[in-house]
Amino acid sequence: MIEIKNLSRKFRNNIILDNVSFKIKYRQSISIVGESGSGKSTIANILLGFYKENTAEIYYQGRSLNEFNSNDWKNYRKNIQPVFQDAKNSLDPRMKVKDIIAEPLCNFTRLSKEDRYSKVNEILELVDLKSEDGEKYPYAFSTGQQKRINLARAIICNPKIVILDELTSGLDPEIKNNIMDLIKRLQEDYNITFIVITHDISVAMSLTSHIIILKEGMVVEDVIHSNDISNLKTSYAHELIEAVPKLKYIELIKMSV
Repeated sequence: MIEIKNLSRKFRNNIILDNVSFKIKYRQSISIVGESGSGKSTIANILLGFYKENTAEIYYQGRSLNEFNSNDWKNYRKNIQPVFQDAKNSLDPRMKVKDIIAEPLCNFTRLSKEDRYSKVNEILELVDLKSEDGEKYPYAFSTGQQKRINLARAIICNPKIVILDELTSGLDPEIKNNIMDLIKRLQEDYNITFIVITHDISVAMSLTSHIIILKEGMVVEDVIHSNDISNLKTSYAHELIEAVPKLKYIELIKMSV
């Protein structure tokens, strides 16, 4: 569905990405894992078309993004939606939640206002919020709930791909697990392909079978069936594993037995 070919990017003579290549297949969610500064969020921004000078290296359904016309871009943006890390500042505080979630429907469909709000109510329940929450403003919600609102907005137009940028960052363990369970359910029931951007390899292993590990802008691991720790070969990958809290690390070891 998406192929990245020899993607490189520099900023002020610093190498951000160095000859990165990998494929994202339909219904095979993928994690891009690395520490801060590894280049993982830059890949997400390029996929979203924020850096047009790099689009020649991105292929969607066999075509380079560099060849896209305005209609192609509109279709592409409908089918690849982001959920940004900063949940609070991704939501306009002046808008009711129902209008925030309905934004993609206004941009990409011709649904009536009544039908848009009906769809919003369905999506709110899907992400474990209540339909009456649509009448509230973002400040009324916790960080975990704000992340669910962002996710609802991302999936309301039935995209093929959703990019999750540090979705579970800053959440307590119970809420984090609930969010991950929701992502798994959406993968299974709605055929959404997720691109999970994370520094936490335990999140990557839990949500996806395909993991890309970046270090200083380079791919150091490209692994399928990543829930088996023995498939991770590099010392850097095991440094990331060792950074997982002790109890989670024990769980990961059990998964590999």
